[in-house]
Amino acid sequence: MSTNKENFKKALNFGLLFYAIFVGVSGTISFSVLLLWVVPKDQISSIIAPLLFIALFLYGSCAISILIRSKINKKSGGYNE
Repeated sequence: MSTNKENFKKALNFGLLFYAIFVGVSGTISFSVLLLWVVPKDQISSIIAPLLFIALFLYGSCAISILIRSKINKKSGGYNE
């Protein structure tokens, strides 16, 4: 395998993992701050549906990123090819 292609796969693997970790952690922090300090307790039930759609998008994109990363690693046999 050429060095360029190997470096690209390593960079893609790192980028997908970094995206999943960064978006997952920042989404969790944002939701906890939003639910604990920003939204009044009596209004949480009225905004639960939009929050669920946002959470589905954020955590779903993290899961898709990890899934793509695992497919790439399985297809190429990892880094020790």
